Amino acid sequence: MKRILIAACGVLAFVAWPVLGSAQPTHHAANSPKTDFHISQPLTVGGETLKPGDYTFQCKKINGQDVLVVTSAEDGREVARVPCRPESLATKTSVSELRSVPRPEGGNALTAIRTRRQRATAARHSTGAPLCGC
Repeated sequence: MKRILIAACGVLAFVAWPVLGSAQPTHHAANSPKTDFHISQPLTVGGETLKPGDYTFQCKKINGQDVLVVTSAEDGREVARVPCRPESLATKTSVSELRSVPRPEGGNALTAIRTRRQRATAARHSTGAPLCGC
């Protein structure tokens, strides 16, 4: 009888595990942590081209919309704001990273940002351009 009870509990736990996992939100409910990056080459974020320098990236929810906000680390001034779409990651990222692709006219265009120690940190710009760290 004890073995049947243990087996039944094991089966129940095995069946319930995916249901609990699927009940988790697939995007952030609040602002992501701020992440600082040093840019060594021009980088296009949305319609803005960032010059080499230090910047802070943060995914925010503004007016119910997910937005990647880039500010200058030098003076805190907002230099770019683009819509983004959060994506869940299977595991937490171990490092913060920017991903970009070369542009035909020179420089690079932002395609992704992932924030260290976050699970739901990747997002795609609604037009397919940048991923934002959310």
